Amino acid sequence: MKNIKYFIILAISLLTLHSCETIDLDKRNNPNFLNPSQADIDLTMNAILVRLGTFTEAIGEYGSEFTRIRNMFGNNYANVYSPATFSGVWNQAYADILNDIRSMNTQIEGLEGEFEKHRAVGDVVEAYLIVTLVDYFGDIPYSEGFDESNLSPAIDEGSEVYQAALDLLDDAITKFEQPTTVELANDFYYDNDYETWVKLANTLKMKIFIQQRLVNPNAISQFDAIASTGNYIQEGEDFVFNFGSNLDNPNSRHPLYNDQYAPGGPTLHYMSNWLMDRMVNGQDVRDPRTRYYFYRQVDDVASNVSPNGDEKRCTVQTIPPHYDNNNVVYCIIDNNEGLWGRDHGSADGLPPDGFLRTAFGIYPAGGRFDDSSFEIIDGNNYGADGNGVSPIILASSVDFWRAEAALFGGSGSADQLLESAITKHINYVRTFTGRSAQSFDETTIPDASLDADYVASVLADFNSSADVNDRLDVLGEQLFISLIGNGTDAYNYYRRTGSPRDIQPNIEPNPGPFPRSLWYPTSEIQANPNVSQKEDLTVRVFWDDNPVSGFPVNN
Repeated sequence: MKNIKYFIILAISLLTLHSCETIDLDKRNNPNFLNPSQADIDLTMNAILVRLGTFTEAIGEYGSEFTRIRNMFGNNYANVYSPATFSGVWNQAYADILNDIRSMNTQIEGLEGEFEKHRAVGDVVEAYLIVTLVDYFGDIPYSEGFDESNLSPAIDEGSEVYQAALDLLDDAITKFEQPTTVELANDFYYDNDYETWVKLANTLKMKIFIQQRLVNPNAISQFDAIASTGNYIQEGEDFVFNFGSNLDNPNSRHPLYNDQYAPGGPTLHYMSNWLMDRMVNGQDVRDPRTRYYFYRQVDDVASNVSPNGDEKRCTVQTIPPHYDNNNVVYCIIDNNEGLWGRDHGSADGLPPDGFLRTAFGIYPAGGRFDDSSFEIIDGNNYGADGNGVSPIILASSVDFWRAEAALFGGSGSADQLLESAITKHINYVRTFTGRSAQSFDETTIPDASLDADYVASVLADFNSSADVNDRLDVLGEQLFISLIGNGTDAYNYYRRTGSPRDIQPNIEPNPGPFPRSLWYPTSEIQANPNVSQKEDLTVRVFWDDNPVSGFPVNN
């Protein structure tokens, strides 16, 4: 990743050149400007791979906020996000990444198979993108979406887009298994290990099948058919985008790092009280990932709040009855160790607490490992310098999916798969201390023996009940904890299962129906008459056949 700044500069230059075609009065192309057929295929590929990472981080934020992995600002679901909110990720997917893939493929077609590995990687990226768009928005333009002569493409049903993604993945696998001609100049993910790319393609197919579990009677058997081969991503083969540590020209650091480790301290984001509470108080043993996830600027919360609550309004407000009656974490984590976050849906303004809030730690944002130093973040405490990750699909997530499948007739032991999932994720998170560019007190790294103790505590909860919904609650909580950095799969799981049922509810007693899909972006509604805005956010994606109202229980 040390050369990523050069790749981004070149990619941006390329996109600027081949997205603007100047034409003279005689309708002839200006010879001073490049057209898409003259674009460098490797530079286009660089842009596709880099933008996949930033797209995943951006769209995954919405899933994270709905599922309490990150704090959601706003207590009325219909108004938390406006249609205009989603124009950025929509345009990034269509106008940037997918358009680049199609332009690259057009160029490759005339090169007698020399760049088939580029095409195969593009197929995998496209499959991931279109599945993700369906998971968030439902039916989307796709089959007609890239015809330059058609300015009003029709929308395709989500199930059809899913099938198109499966076809892309099958085609990609075929291409990956053919003899290599031209390598990718810069494979930011698997360093041109095409066997691992095949594993990833199979993993994406598993993701597609588990997400169709409610509507496809063959989904579990199709999922298990791949699981039985073992030919999916394993530990050490996580599909993640690594951000850099460069500050200027361009800034290649993790977006969360840019917000959290700036002069004035964290400005936009709060940590989720639910996530912090579950990691500290959810089991008999504290989650060993806690110090990796959260960096505390203060050693307690209460003593840093003035009597009038200027820094934290909830300290002088009455606890909502639906929190108080159900023993839900509220305002301050019980142990009061300086974990400063917000409750789900809190719409209070932004008080003077930039030097008090808990910040994102070394995982996934490339921030600081929490060594109990309690230093103020004021632009000079760099930690890993922003060298964090956007986790797209983790090997641990596959084991979580397999555990869910096992609860519904799939192969394997659900508790053993849960154990494997948590262990894999803890192992991965522990590697991030090696990214720190700043010395810290290494004696504060949790002892490795705590990992097994923590997992054993979770498994005791999981096995304490034979009821499938109780087990889905435990499974879901652990899945959500593992998905900090990209909540897409958490959002899918929550709509698919309704678990965890004891998750922190919105602080507003009547926040409106939980969003089952997102608004179509304003930019698409205005540009395409074939896309009509949804009446409300109860419109379900095709694989969600759970009740329209009252689901999930804790909205």
